[in-house]
Amino acid sequence: MYIQNPEYKKIAFSMIAQIEQFKIVKNEKFNICLQTISNAIINPLKISYIKKEKILKLIEHANITITEPTPEQRNKYYNACTLRKFANHYFLTDGITPEQLTAFNDIVKQATAAANLLLPKTLHILDAEHIPQIYNHKYNNERNKEPFTIGKIEGLYIGEKSDINASCMQGKPAKYFELYTDLNEEESTLKMAILTQGNEIVARALVWIDKAVTDIDRRKKQHPRHFYIDRIYTKTQEHRAETQTQLYNDLIKHFNIETNSNYFLPDGEEPTNKIHLPPCYNRYDIVKKIEAQQNTIKQIVFSNSCPFDVELSSYSYNYYPYADTFQNFDTNNQTISSDQSRGSEMLRLENTNGDAEASSIECEHCGYDIDEDNSIYIEEDEISVCEDCATYCEDRENYILTDNAIYNSHSGQHHHRDDLDI
Repeated sequence: MYIQNPEYKKIAFSMIAQIEQFKIVKNEKFNICLQTISNAIINPLKISYIKKEKILKLIEHANITITEPTPEQRNKYYNACTLRKFANHYFLTDGITPEQLTAFNDIVKQATAAANLLLPKTLHILDAEHIPQIYNHKYNNERNKEPFTIGKIEGLYIGEKSDINASCMQGKPAKYFELYTDLNEEESTLKMAILTQGNEIVARALVWIDKAVTDIDRRKKQHPRHFYIDRIYTKTQEHRAETQTQLYNDLIKHFNIETNSNYFLPDGEEPTNKIHLPPCYNRYDIVKKIEAQQNTIKQIVFSNSCPFDVELSSYSYNYYPYADTFQNFDTNNQTISSDQSRGSEMLRLENTNGDAEASSIECEHCGYDIDEDNSIYIEEDEISVCEDCATYCEDRENYILTDNAIYNSHSGQHHHRDDLDI
């Protein structure tokens, strides 16, 4: 049902008034009825207008008088265009100074952004199978210029100048994200949450769930510790925290996450004065807004650390995504985690080219990172060190710490300082 948005009308009038202040001349041929402009029926971001000459012709030839247009009249007799196209019609921009042109463009841009904010943001939850499609779509990709459809959601797109479009993994081949579709669903679940305005994706985030797919019943209260909301990417830095906060709150409602700490207390335990919120990568960006919305004197427990690992179905993949949180793939037990453990069985998911790197270990003497294959074990000290920290001792027929090695220039050999009478 069409409803005129008075805020949209204010934006249009403000845009006109601001442009007029820069002495840009009005186009007298574009003589419209300002009183009846509003948001369009076909698109709430477009402006709906009618020329005065058309109003007169309707009176003369059709005996139709328009004062307060009905939705039917607006749909039938009114034109609709973007605010920019409207401004280009309403004003004469040929021959204006560079300063006037810059001001004109800035004002129209600000008005368009303000109009965009009037659109409600709608949450959609996508299954893991759709994640490669979301990541693969990039505005400037020749194959991805057209809007796409996921399930029943039609006409989705990511704007050319969206910060989402600039994400390091946006537009990458779908095969890079096979790992996300190969979770052990008897242990873990992965979803993609998106916010849309109209059909444009204005925010997205991976939602990791430490429960089997079959155990997620939104009719029942869900424990916050079973959820982790990964990095929330947004369309623009303007109002970013507000958009991230909305997505976060919408997810709590969607999954029926219970934040009252006492709800899950076993019988007999004393109630606490705490509110537990599901951990979120962007905790530091939104914590003040979240706390203000809670409006409580209770202690709010809200972390940015993921409390669980995620189990995969395989120990190896041909390609790997860059991961924001789950950057550590333990190929031995087939789990990804935020744990910084090192070892030959660990892969780091921090490349954007589809590769994963073997996780290095730390030299236990100097502290520098080294590949485990290049480490040397010092039996005397029971530590693994880098090549610089180890020296072969011929007397002991073993490696010793370089700090303990004394070089004999006559024999060309190294000795352990404890073996010498110094």
